[in-house]
Amino acid sequence: MFDFSAERTLRSVDESLQRMGLDFVDIIQVHDMEFAPSLDIIINETLPALQKVQQSGKARFIGITGYPLGNFRTVLERSTVKIDTVLTYCRACIHDNGLQEYIPFFQERGIGIINASPIAMGLLSNQGPPDWHPATKDIKEACAKSASFCRDNDCDISKLAMAYTLGFPGIHTTLFSTASLGNLRKNLACANTKLSHKEEDVLKQVIKRYIDPLPVHHLERVEVNEYRLQLQGVPDEHTFKLR
Repeated sequence: MFDFSAERTLRSVDESLQRMGLDFVDIIQVHDMEFAPSLDIIINETLPALQKVQQSGKARFIGITGYPLGNFRTVLERSTVKIDTVLTYCRACIHDNGLQEYIPFFQERGIGIINASPIAMGLLSNQGPPDWHPATKDIKEACAKSASFCRDNDCDISKLAMAYTLGFPGIHTTLFSTASLGNLRKNLACANTKLSHKEEDVLKQVIKRYIDPLPVHHLERVEVNEYRLQLQGVPDEHTFKLR
């Protein structure tokens, strides 16, 4: 269960620092704001608590994270605590470029923009997403068809996805993770090499054929709704698992 209360926030920071053997961290972030009962708790309890953490020297900067992009605007406009960074994931990808709309808003406020999961938690890969992935059936099918189209044209959809995200203007940092050393090297190589003309053409065709026709490109409310159901004792065994 998520607990964003001021008391738990302060205790959590101290516990984390102790586990890591550190006196301070560069950035302390409010993780997945959407799982709070209300954004009022984030604004009135969590962020003021982190401000105390910052003032005590245990953190240099304060950030907020989450998937729904509208929450960032709400919190940034209402918070009296200075917020330095935002982190979102799967929102600057081939199948969902919703972050683009919010970049000017963040830039106007001098906010550092951290983007994560350019492969969309496995959606944009030849292996496909894990069973727990919260994407809708339509999105999963569109991404699977995109991967197949790339293979038929001797292209790697993960490479195209990484290049697409790294080419996104205005993003300061992109995070990715992998359990494969080979994938790590391929992803790093994307930062220093451009797509071929053929790869660029395949990427355009993928977007036009499979992504643009999607009625909905994002996954907002999927995990949160299931989380609320689980709190009520109605578990969903097929997708999101209560953290």
